[in-house]
Amino acid sequence: MHLRNRRSALSWRWLLIGALVAGCTAPKQSEILIHMLPAQEEYFAKEIMPAFDKDSKAKTAVVHYENTADLEKELTEHAGKAAIVKIPFDKCKTLIRKNYLKSLDSFLSDKEMEDFRSTYMLTSLGTYDGKQYLVPRKFETRIMVYCKSKVADAVTRWHTYKDAIDADMKKINGYGLPSTYTLKEDPNKWDFFDVYVVGWIWAHTPYDGKTTGRVGHRSKRYSGTSLRIVDRVFQCGGDSAQVLSMTGDAVTDAFMWEAVYASTIYNKRMMDEPWSGTEIWKAFREGDVFLAFMTQIDCFFIHGTGRDGLDGYLKNPDDMGVAVMPAGCSVLLDPHGNPLREGGRTITTGGWWWGIPATTPDPRLSYQMARFITNTKCQVEDCSRFGMIPVRKDILGDMSMLFGGGWVTAVYETSFRQLMLNKYVSIPGDVHFDDVSNVYLDAWYDIVVHKNWSDAGDVPQWDHVRKVLAGTYVPRVSSILGK
Repeated sequence: MHLRNRRSALSWRWLLIGALVAGCTAPKQSEILIHMLPAQEEYFAKEIMPAFDKDSKAKTAVVHYENTADLEKELTEHAGKAAIVKIPFDKCKTLIRKNYLKSLDSFLSDKEMEDFRSTYMLTSLGTYDGKQYLVPRKFETRIMVYCKSKVADAVTRWHTYKDAIDADMKKINGYGLPSTYTLKEDPNKWDFFDVYVVGWIWAHTPYDGKTTGRVGHRSKRYSGTSLRIVDRVFQCGGDSAQVLSMTGDAVTDAFMWEAVYASTIYNKRMMDEPWSGTEIWKAFREGDVFLAFMTQIDCFFIHGTGRDGLDGYLKNPDDMGVAVMPAGCSVLLDPHGNPLREGGRTITTGGWWWGIPATTPDPRLSYQMARFITNTKCQVEDCSRFGMIPVRKDILGDMSMLFGGGWVTAVYETSFRQLMLNKYVSIPGDVHFDDVSNVYLDAWYDIVVHKNWSDAGDVPQWDHVRKVLAGTYVPRVSSILGK
């Protein structure tokens, strides 16, 4: 009996020592590489990651990287330390091809992979060569943002200006507006001609003592601008092959519409002072822009939330309206006055993903981190505060988790409708697409900013635009692609 008690005491002693050792075990250390807006990074570093560390007994250093173009360098410098990295959609395929990322299939079971796919939307966009590499953080797409009062004003003035607008369009396409054209009151039903008409009315109507073009989009020499042009190619009925090769009528139609808009309805400042999103927000505030094509977080900045530094840019935030993208078509018409080519509302779906570096110190901890960051609670908070399209099926299946009505509901419902219109369209996955997108920027600056849209006069000519593209820019793209 005495021996038994002694053994029991020793057992309890060893259990106690084991518990103490376990309690003193150093937390798992790693890094998370992020690129976010300052307010987002502060929220992420002070609220989300401390909660994860506490829950997982980990110690995670939040590391900001400045430039998405330097991701390969960042992953090399943080090899063996970085657990996950935030990656923009357009950089993912290159990192995967160069073996910077680890596939989920390489360490998760079939059951775990099934759970992953049942949790998130559009997971196939994060695959490559049949393997899943990416965990969605947020989806992103452009929608049309406008001032409700100014659209209503344009609809009221439309019949007054109809003949003048028709005459100006006749100079461009030889016919005028489509034969059965009338300006639609609902921007969700607009096409490229409707944008031209309201833009023409605004450009010829004084507001606050100024008469100027009041439509705009990003014009800085960066991917935000090239993506707007690529989106327009898809709206004009183009596909990824045409986008990549820069050939086909849809590409010419896209550049032609850009030239037409620049000649009449775009705010000239976007040509003189290359605009990023911030400049467009300010232009809304100053009454210099009434319509633009923006992302979800742009909407939150323009309207304002009253927190996280999002104070808004509109004198009357309730005047902000949102709609799906206008339907594309050719500016040229057939003999019956119908667009020669019909397009659609489809544009690219992009966004940001979480990737697990190939050199992660612990793949399962990395995956655990990605799942925690994108859990329902974190997603609801992220989306509500920073204008993100949720990626989780449970949130998309019960929007009441996010929406409290009003403008936030309108932004998310419109964005989700646009996402469905996009289907699985994204930027081409070719490794050379970054270089091709730079050619799009060069062509846009040449044709649109520097007005190389006509061989005589100021009126854009479709044949001239096609000739410039075919003679100068298609050969450059062919060289990049090795054709």
